[in-house]
Amino acid sequence: MLSKKIFYIGLLLVLLQLVACAHKTPKPQQVTLPKASIADEVTFPQDLNFYAKQAGLKKNILTPAQQQQAKRHFNSIFFGPWDMEHGLVKASDACIRRARGYKLTGQRWTQPEWDEIVANANLSQYPCMGLGAITIRNTDLREIPTHEARYSKTGITPKEFPFDDFQYSQLPIGMPLFLSHKSKDGRWYFAESPWVGGWIDANDVALTDEAFEQSYTSFPLAAIIQDQVPLPGVGTPGTIGTVLPLISKNNTQVKLYIPVRNDHGLAALKEIVLPSKAAAPHPLPFTPANAAKLGNQLLGQHYGWGGMYGLRDCSATTHDLLAPFGIWLPRNSRAQAHKGIVIDLKGLPAEAKEDLVKAQGVPFLSLVGLPGHITMYVGTYKDRPAILHNMWGVRTIEGSDNNARHVVGKTVITSLKPGFELPDLYRERTFIDNVRSLSTPIPPP
Repeated sequence: MLSKKIFYIGLLLVLLQLVACAHKTPKPQQVTLPKASIADEVTFPQDLNFYAKQAGLKKNILTPAQQQQAKRHFNSIFFGPWDMEHGLVKASDACIRRARGYKLTGQRWTQPEWDEIVANANLSQYPCMGLGAITIRNTDLREIPTHEARYSKTGITPKEFPFDDFQYSQLPIGMPLFLSHKSKDGRWYFAESPWVGGWIDANDVALTDEAFEQSYTSFPLAAIIQDQVPLPGVGTPGTIGTVLPLISKNNTQVKLYIPVRNDHGLAALKEIVLPSKAAAPHPLPFTPANAAKLGNQLLGQHYGWGGMYGLRDCSATTHDLLAPFGIWLPRNSRAQAHKGIVIDLKGLPAEAKEDLVKAQGVPFLSLVGLPGHITMYVGTYKDRPAILHNMWGVRTIEGSDNNARHVVGKTVITSLKPGFELPDLYRERTFIDNVRSLSTPIPPP
């Protein structure tokens, strides 16, 4: 097994030299959204400190024993790819074969164009490898090996409609991976991350050997607690939700290791220094005050499907807010809604749903789920449940289109009825009508 791994590493080091100048398609910048587009943005306090005071600023949300158990669970999943001996994703799930959707130009994807990408995926040889790796910068995980986009409709402006259907997720720097396959041209790997499997640009990873993995996991971790903090010499920011090996911390600075790729193409550790406010030992004490401090940095941030443009969608927001406290969440909203202690709210009247959320919800920990969306319960305002979520919009009717959206497009604090005042609501329904669950991700025993 070891000799096979050494062979693959040697072969891939050659390929890495060939992809060093791979081109990435530039991504459009996000637009500035209105300051407030629904009444809840004005009515509900848009400051998590308001809700943290209700919950008790320094009160422990989890007991010390629960948080340590959560930390062990977090580590087992986070470093899990390095314990894998073979991939879990089947070849049939590694690349969609039929053309669908539209390109950035507005033209429909053709089958010959699609066939060319699928041919490069080299699925007849899948899986052709099995190696550990690590991300050396923030990077996209893709449905097929291309940086081109796929949209569900034509005539859209990506800045106004950030839904590239090829985008699975953005992975942060320092995420362990298992590489099960490579494309014919060597520019892409099929990577299995702690979240999901997908195609990743070969420029954004470094191969790991047993010595590196043992060294990396021997250090305590630090959580980045300042969003978009520059990482010296990396060219990619540190974001809330990222964890990296901790060297030391004092009142003025914190020393961390980041993974880099050395001259031989293998992962190595590089020491960096950040201001002390940028990172803290992982897990951070889980108090409402600390949760509010992190969450307030995300308020107003634009929506980005699957991490598009380096932004967050609903499930990335909840994941990233809980990760610094050692609580691991899956990457998608459906899985998050089934994590931990789950209370079924489906079919209940709106008032009963609100009462249960208030009675059973744990501020800054419990998640309120509905199909395709996840939110975090943070407390109450005037006896109404308040939720933090990165929401795209509320379904409305525009002329003959009954599937339009009143766009909010950012992280906000709202009631469970955001946009209820809008005159063009679809069937006069808003979020609470679709709420199905209240989940509290208490760590497993």
